[in-house]
Amino acid sequence: MATSEYFKDFFEHDNKVYAQILADIAQGVYVSGDRLVTTALAKRYNTSINPIREAIKQLEGEGFVSSQKNSGARVANFSQATIRDVFEILQLLEPYLFEWYTQRYTQECLLKLNEVLHQMRSLDADEHMRFRELDTEFHWLMYKHHYNKSAVKLWKKNKLILQALHGNIPVSLARREHAIDEHEKILSALVNKKPQDALQALQDHIAQGGQYWSKVLVQQGD
Repeated sequence: MATSEYFKDFFEHDNKVYAQILADIAQGVYVSGDRLVTTALAKRYNTSINPIREAIKQLEGEGFVSSQKNSGARVANFSQATIRDVFEILQLLEPYLFEWYTQRYTQECLLKLNEVLHQMRSLDADEHMRFRELDTEFHWLMYKHHYNKSAVKLWKKNKLILQALHGNIPVSLARREHAIDEHEKILSALVNKKPQDALQALQDHIAQGGQYWSKVLVQQGD
């Protein structure tokens, strides 16, 4: 899957194999319940078994992978409680990260956000994963330089959990259109230097996204 140049650092990590597996989980290459076979992963990432085992152990510690005796490692199946917790964490974190951004963004920042929006509008109807990737990229561009790296790391982890949860679930065209409109409202408020309007638009976007995915994931579990 193609990844834009300035989105690649979203998956940067000192452990390259860890970053590669995590990116594949987030981008739907491996979805909840998929078995992670060490020999196959070593071949895919052109490495030996030990780095794969170390990466899987780290991913297990972070909740992205689960391991059971006699069945090996699998991409985690997240509970409804996890889904609820993730959305609540994002609702608290994003306004905090965003307020800092509203005081420091530049014209270049706005151009990058507009470029992402342009790409979102240009996608074909079946490019669901690319749409989710661009949605995450829009937010990442605003948060990644925040001074509180622990908060950024927590946001990124929960965003990745969401992507892993719905990695193989199509986004409805109606939701895509609404999401683009919501991002446009955020960008428009930033362009017009109205930080409170931008913050409200962001909060509305998070709430709408949370409501949509909560319903979809519950239906998938039925």
